Amino acid sequence: MKAAKEWGLCKDCKWWQIDPGAAVTGTTAGLCIEEEIQPINLRITGNGGCNRFVEGKPAHAAGSGSAPPTAAATR
Repeated sequence: MKAAKEWGLCKDCKWWQIDPGAAVTGTTAGLCIEEEIQPINLRITGNGGCNRFVEGKPAHAAGSGSAPPTAAATR
């Protein structure tokens, strides 16, 4: 298990995927594409966060912010 110091916000994580053209904000909804979380199709806002955080820019795919998300992971 990762250390708590590796916790971070979705909007700053490479595993967060949002719709093309969507702004990277705390209230933007997107899809978590981290490998172990992908199967649950987790839709989460940029203000969400967890200990699987990896700093980076969000991925983009149409349908990532839909409820439920309809996009496939792009990484």
